[in-house]
Amino acid sequence: MPELPPSLRSPLGAARQLVTQRRAAPGAVVLGYHDVSADRDGEAADRYTVSAARLDAQLGLVARLGLRFVAVGEFVDRLARRRSVDGLAVVTFDDALDGVHRHGLDVLARHGVPATVFAVSERLGAAAPWWPEVSPVMSSTQLGEVAAAGHDIGSHTRTHRSLATLAADAGAPRDELRDELAGSRRDLEALVDRPVDTLAYPSGHHDPTVRAVAVDAGYVAAFTFLNGRVTGGEDRWRLPRLTMGAHLDGPRLGYHLLRAATSWPDHQVERVTAERV
Repeated sequence: MPELPPSLRSPLGAARQLVTQRRAAPGAVVLGYHDVSADRDGEAADRYTVSAARLDAQLGLVARLGLRFVAVGEFVDRLARRRSVDGLAVVTFDDALDGVHRHGLDVLARHGVPATVFAVSERLGAAAPWWPEVSPVMSSTQLGEVAAAGHDIGSHTRTHRSLATLAADAGAPRDELRDELAGSRRDLEALVDRPVDTLAYPSGHHDPTVRAVAVDAGYVAAFTFLNGRVTGGEDRWRLPRLTMGAHLDGPRLGYHLLRAATSWPDHQVERVTAERV
């Protein structure tokens, strides 16, 4: 058997070669961020928190690899019309955390990148009880400033409950599930005075019932917490993303940005719950 070239003898070597070749696979990538800090990455409170410097470097790499940043509205419209999404990149932030406002907006502006911030409508201006290590949730004023800066606001429900758990609870009326979804959408639309029609499932938990209620509530697309690439044939109410964090350095991130959709494990599963993540 012939010996492999040195560049392919390790996963990192393969990643570097793929990034150097800049051969993006068909489809688009949706970057799923959470918090942004001013700290160095090694001092971040959580692996899903990125420093402003790391965010800057990651967005710069996306652009250098030839991917084009678009707003979530254009991306979803292309999916709905069955138009190509090849070469596109979308930036999202779950939880609407204060660090995104304080440290992330300037980075996004510097790169000219539109983003979507998924907000928990009844937790604005408060600590995030589901994640005590990170920044508090933005205030309503801060969220309005994000919208005024040209970014989209999406829903992350009213209280960040596990929607799949709520749907499976025989003692919970279906009205609670509808309230988390439709209620959050109404809250946020009243706040930012524009349509709020995209959703990110808290903790990525969803099932067929949750997705059906999301459709009824008027959402045109919803995002999970599973890693994958979007090629256009996916269910729009369980779209995968690439989970972003300080662990994604240049070669490793470049590899994931360019790898084929078929190389990812199944990212269109029927249900994701606390027992199956």
